[in-house]
Amino acid sequence: MSRLFLLLAFVGLGSAHAAVVDRVAAVVNDEIVTLSEVYELGREFIAQRTESEPDNPQARRDAELEVLDSIVRRRLVAQEMKRLELEVTEVEVDRAIDDVARRYGVERAKVREEVERNGVPWTQYRAEIRESIRDQKFTQAIIRPRIAENEDEIKDAYRRMSQGADAPQVVELGAIFMGFDAKKGDAGKAGVIARAKAALARINKGEDFAKVSGELDEGPYGANGGLMGTYKQGELVDILNGPAFAVEIGGVSEPIVTQQGVFLLKIRKREKAALRSYDEVRDEIAAQVYEGHIAREKDAWYQQARRAAAVDIKLETK
Repeated sequence: MSRLFLLLAFVGLGSAHAAVVDRVAAVVNDEIVTLSEVYELGREFIAQRTESEPDNPQARRDAELEVLDSIVRRRLVAQEMKRLELEVTEVEVDRAIDDVARRYGVERAKVREEVERNGVPWTQYRAEIRESIRDQKFTQAIIRPRIAENEDEIKDAYRRMSQGADAPQVVELGAIFMGFDAKKGDAGKAGVIARAKAALARINKGEDFAKVSGELDEGPYGANGGLMGTYKQGELVDILNGPAFAVEIGGVSEPIVTQQGVFLLKIRKREKAALRSYDEVRDEIAAQVYEGHIAREKDAWYQQARRAAAVDIKLETK
């Protein structure tokens, strides 16, 4: 598997394929959002949400509107940052891309090659990097000053954890990964998903997971007896974290479709993490409490900003 296998997870892009008949999806304070922008950001999300009912126009429109709402949020944040003269510069974008390259031990040209090999235009990748930096600056300048650290709140979170209500879990996973080839488009993806379903059927009929992983895995797992590793709750990306902590112990997940390919996860073992002292985990818990406040304050800011803005949604419900 490529050393840059997880590179695109940095921004969560969808592949740039299957042209959309364009139209105005929304107007946000005189700025137009097009339907093609909705699909540039959310193509994979929309495909996943409509996979079980591809011919249902209402399901597709609901998914489009969900992505559109996130774009409206982005536009309002961008407009506020422009008003405050805190816009993201090209130098900041270049620096972030160089940081990605250093993290993987490659040159910037290799980052671009890997991005484009996965079917994502370089301009789109840079735009998503810009959005990520803007969100960080927005959090620092606007959201963080609204939040005060409360030691009693942190201690209360630790008490809940120690009593079991919020006790963290760890899971030991096996995995099979089958990658997408961007050059083969939707037909190629459908073929990979079909292969994953066939592999799951073999396992469900009694074949050894490690054997099937060794035969079919295109990542690093098959060569390691199908073992993926041990993870605390929240350490995996959301699309993998959910099944990892929901599928029954000993079971195998349904195919999990990601940006890069399809995963099958085997839940080898799952248990509560050993409890550490308050002093040992205080900073971790404080970070979790803080992140919760950030999410709530961002949502409150967005709701207020949207009420004050002129937002006209042009995508009618079907």
